Amino acid sequence: MDAPLIRPNRLKRLLAEGKTPIGVFLIEFRQTSVLQILANCGFDFVVIDNEHGVFGIESIAELSRAARLLELTPIVRIPDHAYPWIAQALDAGALGIMAPRIETAAQVAGVVRSMKYPPHGARGNALGLGYMEFRSGPVPEVLARENEETFLIVQIETRAAVENLEAIMATPGVDAALVGPNDLAIALGVPGQTDGPEVRAVIERVIEVGRRTGTASAAHMRDLETAVRWLQRGIRFLSCRSETILLAEAGRAVVERLREGTAR
Repeated sequence: MDAPLIRPNRLKRLLAEGKTPIGVFLIEFRQTSVLQILANCGFDFVVIDNEHGVFGIESIAELSRAARLLELTPIVRIPDHAYPWIAQALDAGALGIMAPRIETAAQVAGVVRSMKYPPHGARGNALGLGYMEFRSGPVPEVLARENEETFLIVQIETRAAVENLEAIMATPGVDAALVGPNDLAIALGVPGQTDGPEVRAVIERVIEVGRRTGTASAAHMRDLETAVRWLQRGIRFLSCRSETILLAEAGRAVVERLREGTAR
């Protein structure tokens, strides 16, 4: 059987099936073997962090290509909303964009315009690149399928975003709104209180607005018990930790346990 012209977006499919995708951030390691390990762990998607991470477009292309083949949906967090950051990441093979520091519906509309091909946007088309896995096909089908499969996550992490939440989440082309608790806590004047009442109230509101607009609610969490609680409260999906944190915490746990053993 021939492979589909545009690879289906597994993250979108899982959400459509009512399932709860779990993801992880990638911020440092550029080796594609790391993605194999993360896929083996059972993660459904990976956020390649080009805002705080260390990745150039070549690394993004290699990581996106490997993630696609592993059915680990690659999402790129862009450092800026400008067209080149969005178009290059998608052309390289990312199946979605995470847009940080979103504060207005107009900003969201601009990101959507850069992500989507006409008639839904103004993204320029180049055939046979990473997003097509270097195949060729009829242009109308390419445009339609790529528009269908690309996934937009907007981040809710400022006071302005909270004030404009309904308009942001109702903007056509938005698939999910993800709360970044750390930056949000700072913006709300309670730095470090990522599970405080101010942040919890925003997450609850994102869940509620998501139910009304059909936009998936999401969050990035570090603490597992907090993450589980939000899943039980109805958040649709989340990312948890990063590859560096997973490595550091696993390594620390091993060393601490062995030190305990030798202290007896």
